[in-house]
Parts: sequence; C-alpha cells; structure tokens
Amino acid sequence: MAVAGTPGTSEYILHHLTNLKLDLATGQINPEATGFWVLNLDSMVFSVVLALIFVVMFRVAAHKATSGVPGRWQAFIELCVSSVDSQVKDAYHHGAKFVAPMALAVGFWVFFMNFMDMLPVDLLPSIAGSAGVGHLRTVPSTDPNIALGMSLTVFLIAFGYSFVAKGFGGVASEFLFHPFGKWMLPVNFLLKCVEELAKPISLGLRLFGNMYAGEMIFILLATFTLSLGIGAGSSTVSMAAFFAFAALAVITIFLFFKGKAKLGLLLLLGVPTLGMMGLIPSVGAATFAQILLITAWTLFHILIISLQAYIFMTLTVVYMAMSADHH
Repeated sequence: MAVAGTPGTSEYILHHLTNLKLDLATGQINPEATGFWVLNLDSMVFSVVLALIFVVMFRVAAHKATSGVPGRWQAFIELCVSSVDSQVKDAYHHGAKFVAPMALAVGFWVFFMNFMDMLPVDLLPSIAGSAGVGHLRTVPSTDPNIALGMSLTVFLIAFGYSFVAKGFGGVASEFLFHPFGKWMLPVNFLLKCVEELAKPISLGLRLFGNMYAGEMIFILLATFTLSLGIGAGSSTVSMAAFFAFAALAVITIFLFFKGKAKLGLLLLLGVPTLGMMGLIPSVGAATFAQILLITAWTLFHILIISLQAYIFMTLTVVYMAMSADHH
C-alpha cells in the first residue's frame, strides 16, 4: 500500500519501512515516535501469532500421532524433530534435555518470521489500509528489536546455564584466568567480555542484515509497478481487483511451468499494458506485475530464509554447548 495518489519511489520505500508504532508514554499510535518507550506493534503481533501457529502445528501433530504407518503430516513433523535432534546430538554432548526443544522452537519460529517475506509486498499492508491502519511491516525479523531481542534471550539462557553446568567458580575462572593465566587477569577479563558480547550481537545482526536486505529487494522490485498506480485507500472494488489479479499472476506463472508459453506470454505482456492504458483497474495490474517480478527472487530467497533459520538454530545449540563445556 502506498501514500495518496501515485507515490514516488522514495515515499513508497519509506512507507513500507515504517512500523506501526505504539508510544507507550502517550498510549497513541504514532509512526514518527522514537525512543525507548516506543513499541513496534506490528512486529510484536506477527511474532506472537507466528509463535502460536508453531505451537498449534506441533501440538496437533503430537495429539494425532499414531504408532502405525504415519501420515504425510506426521512424517513431516517426525522428520523435522529427528533432524533437529540429530543436530543437537552432534554439537551438544551434555545432559540438558531442554536444548533440543529450544532449538526446534527457535529454528521454526525464525523460519516462520522469515517466511512472511514471501507474501506480496502490498498484500497485508493493503488489507490493513482498508481497515484504517496506515503503516504495517509484516516481517518481524527485519526489525532489529526482534532479531537482537531473540539473540539476547538465547545469550542470557546460555550464560545462565553456564553457572548451572560449571558453578560460579568455573565461570569466574574462565573470565579471570583464561587464556593467559592469573598474571594477566585484566586482559583475560576484557577478552572474555568481548567474546561473550560478540555472540548476541553477531547472531542478531546476521539475521537482521540478511532479512532486511531481502525485504529491500522485494520493495525495490515492487517500485517497478508504481507507474501502474497503487491507491492508498483500498475500496471493496480495488481489493477485489487486488486478489483477482494476484490469482491471474499465479495462473500466468503456472502456464509457463506447464510449457504453455504462448498463453503465459499473452498474459505477461497484456495485463500490464492494459493497466497503463487505463482499461483495467490499476491496483490489479500493479499487483499482477509485482507478483511476476518477485517470483524469481522468491525462488532464490526461500533458500536464504531457510538458511538463516538453520544458522540461528545451529548457533543457539553451539552457544549452549560452549556454555556447558569446561575449559
């Protein structure tokens, strides 16, 4: 969704990079608010909803699990669980039973948040705009508060568990006497602090940086459709056109995959042309062109979002293993 009229590229990008902000000090929605007491409401809502989806998915699978031949859904969940369990066993050689469930939850939660980037750029913001919501960012992992918050939580759990595994004396010994012995205690302490603080910063910034870059590419691809016109207040008619032409774009892609290039090419060239001529709804033509443009990037980006979730999960296990290892 964009600002009134046909927006320029900078206005369009700025609009999509602005969160739905709640100023806790005043209790007001203010997209211009800054400071510690400002909550990115959209990031929080999507994060919680996606976490609930994960819980419901696995809870349903657990309740419907049978000891006989598993169905496709049960087989998929078992494959995911066994893969994560194998990963944990390879990296973590201690007795904490919560590490594997923690890794599973973190990995899937990050993947679900990243997967929101697969939706058309204007889809959910347009729906929110029709309900009077001016700004909406749909990918929680592109919010540094979410990415760094998750990494900091992982760090605090790992750091707290190190006291359980090693005791206060063991942790103090690592901070004070490693790696150069007791005669260089200040240097040891400084190096250990840098090592520990680097963990949550690198973990969070890696996720944020990769997902923010992916989001920017989707937005830049979407700006190519601005000449077709994307209205600010989606009416019932324009929203109907939005979904109708989104379906038409999917059909076009399907035709190419099925080898019916002539029909696909006719739609590929015809719909945007008719939109620029004003013969069909502009919001529909813009949606059609945008979905076609982002399809190629989406096929590549699905690898990125999966890889980032896997890296976040793997490093979570590694940090837990490091917290329990004795030096």
